[in-house]
Amino acid sequence: MEMIGILKRQAVIVLLFICFFPTMAVAQVDQFKLKQVLQEANAGDISACAYLGKMYYEGTGVAQNYNEAFKWYQKAADNGVTGAYTWLGVMYYNGQGVAQNYQKAFLWTKKAAENGAADAYVGLGVMYCKGQGVAQNYGEAIQWFQKAVDNGDAVAYGWLVGMYYNGQGVSQNYGEAFKWTKKAAEKGIADAYARLGVMYYKGQGVAQNYNEAFKWYQKAADNGIADACAYLGKMYYEGTGVAQNYNEAFKCFQKAADNGVTGAYTWLGVMYYDGQGVAQNYEKAFLWTKKAAENGAANAYVGLGVMYCNGQGVAQNYNEAFKWFQKAADNGVASAFAYLGEMYYAGTGVAQNYNEAFKWYQKAVDNGDADAYVGLGVMYCKGQGVAQNYNEAFKWYQKAADNGVASAFAYLGEMYYAGDGVAQNYNEAFKWFQKAADNGITTGIYYFLADMFYTGKTGITDYSQAKKYAELAIKNDTLDVVGHRILAKLYIHGYGVEKNIAKAEALIEQALAHCKKDGSSDYPCYTMDAKGELFWVMGDKVKAKEIYDSINKNAPDFYAKIGETELSKYMKAYKEVDVDDDIPIVVKKNEKVFAVVIANEKYQMEKAVQYAKNDGRVFAEYCRKTLGLPEKNIHYVTDATLNNLKYELKWLQNVMKVYRGEAKVIFYYAGHGIPDEQNKNGYLLPIDGYGSDVTTGYALDDLFKTLGNMPSKSVTIFLDACFSGAKRDGDMLASTRGVAIKVKQNAPQGNMVVFSAAQGDETAYPYNEFEHGLFTYYLLKKLQETKGDVTLGELGDYIKTKVEQQSIVVNGKLQSPSIMSAPIIGNDWKTWKLNK
Repeated sequence: MEMIGILKRQAVIVLLFICFFPTMAVAQVDQFKLKQVLQEANAGDISACAYLGKMYYEGTGVAQNYNEAFKWYQKAADNGVTGAYTWLGVMYYNGQGVAQNYQKAFLWTKKAAENGAADAYVGLGVMYCKGQGVAQNYGEAIQWFQKAVDNGDAVAYGWLVGMYYNGQGVSQNYGEAFKWTKKAAEKGIADAYARLGVMYYKGQGVAQNYNEAFKWYQKAADNGIADACAYLGKMYYEGTGVAQNYNEAFKCFQKAADNGVTGAYTWLGVMYYDGQGVAQNYEKAFLWTKKAAENGAANAYVGLGVMYCNGQGVAQNYNEAFKWFQKAADNGVASAFAYLGEMYYAGTGVAQNYNEAFKWYQKAVDNGDADAYVGLGVMYCKGQGVAQNYNEAFKWYQKAADNGVASAFAYLGEMYYAGDGVAQNYNEAFKWFQKAADNGITTGIYYFLADMFYTGKTGITDYSQAKKYAELAIKNDTLDVVGHRILAKLYIHGYGVEKNIAKAEALIEQALAHCKKDGSSDYPCYTMDAKGELFWVMGDKVKAKEIYDSINKNAPDFYAKIGETELSKYMKAYKEVDVDDDIPIVVKKNEKVFAVVIANEKYQMEKAVQYAKNDGRVFAEYCRKTLGLPEKNIHYVTDATLNNLKYELKWLQNVMKVYRGEAKVIFYYAGHGIPDEQNKNGYLLPIDGYGSDVTTGYALDDLFKTLGNMPSKSVTIFLDACFSGAKRDGDMLASTRGVAIKVKQNAPQGNMVVFSAAQGDETAYPYNEFEHGLFTYYLLKKLQETKGDVTLGELGDYIKTKVEQQSIVVNGKLQSPSIMSAPIIGNDWKTWKLNK
């Protein structure tokens, strides 16, 4: 009572003191109060001891001093001041003025509570809840919180909320949690505003209401609750309860992050990564994501893994990427499972392991990751990490597609196209390929569309669309094969484009180069098939057949699997050209034999010479394979102009000059010959020449002089041409008078032998059955039969006999080849051989 009286008197004195001396510092008043209370405490007033402890604890009227506060509270408690019990509990709990000791904190707080100190109820509930200084007991905790609430302690509302929300000491009950949260909010407890926002957002204990959630988050943020800023950021980001606004979202997340809300770090990383509400910046995205990860945000582990994997904002490092994906998976972040599947599948950042890849894809699938459906489908399709099963593959691709995974559209297209795991259906395949393309899937899609438009597999052939998608395939895939092949086919036939054999050939060679570089196929059957088709259209049927046979040799079931192609159709109609097949090959090389082979078929001013190119090409092959001439010793020229002809003869002159009579010459010509109507001399007709103008031709006299004057061991000339003005089909050149002219025989010179297809006014006929000139066919036939080991005398007799017989039987007219030799060699030429 005495202490109360003192304090009353003191209060009057202080009031008067302030009234009469208003400018005196408050500190002077506090010092006056401290002096008075200190005197009373030292005089043994235990109430003053407690008061003094409060002054030292709060630092009112005296410098804050927890040690002094504890000393005076202890003194008061020792003397039965129950109000001091609560403070001793607080100081032992926080370690203020005394070593932290939860057991003693609990004892003093319990003592206070048992003595009716309502402010101790919450503290006691907290320690029971957390198991501090006493065994954890949620039941006891909730009783003390309830008791605190009953005594009007609003702080206890929050604790009751947590216990009902989490089901601690009581059955989980969101309704009760919401009720107490609402009460706390009504009491102005800012933390409760944020909790109301959460419960409205999630619809816990109350009907879900994003607008209400946003309102309470905003109120919490306005009252300094940093977590609420992060929640607001999420709502602005998602556009829930408020119009979507990335700028506002970013501001909210930044404010939360600046106040240490670690959950906001991840969001800032996301927004910098995607450039939402702020300029895209991978470096800042990486820094914030890393900061989130370092603060234990498991969902940031995945983002960090992605950036290490892609080298975004940090140097690419697959090992680091794998480490963070693994850490995320270890923390139960399901989105990491598929990434681990991808890394094990590709062997990036970890040793390739299909079994592990399959395991993680399966785990991702079990957690509803639609992207992982595709990974699982691929592994079932290829039999990697699991037994191959097209039905399972199709099932997972379909499931992924149903969930909007665009890459699955392409895979479904492939399955329908091939009939794997589902009945083959080109229309369905087309639908899925088109859907994939419409959704930005480029690699491996355009070439399928190109193929389907080209082949008309869906019932619609559209070459312009085939060209469009083939070009897109080439543009979008650096190792494209099919796009090159389809475009080549269009140019081969002139479908939807101007026919261009050169372009087609270049495209096919590029496709073959890509096949080799890609290494995905041991033998590129489809592309080689297209190459065979090209050779067929070019008229090189033998080469086309060689390719066809090679495909069948390397992939015996290729055509059985895919059905007919243009090449296989050609081969069905192909009649064996016996001299073109099984060309004998010799090992010995004739390094000192040189050949010029001219094959003039397509003339600019005259009609074409049927089969001339095939004649020249196959004869050149016999020179190389059967006579043993090195490739470099053979000049094979198709459709030679006058200048081309002169150039090749000049090449022979230069070669013979440096070999100083030690080399042999073979000159072969297939094409038109024309007569000089005045002097009856014969001329070779270049493809740019006129049949009516011998000045545009090359005289046989000049040919014989040029070749005969060379310092050679021998010169052998084969002329599959007639010089009467007739064509191979027996008609006359348009530029002649329509009457065959009998030309005089030009005399060979030097060491020369000339084999000519016809004499005088005769015609050099074709052998249509075998697609050669009649003369050339039997020349090749004898070389084939003898493997090139035949004398010129034997060769001449054979050709003359066979051509005369066949021309009468087939054409009803005589074609009589001639063999002439230079006078100085007499009959020695008959023992000469082309291969020796």
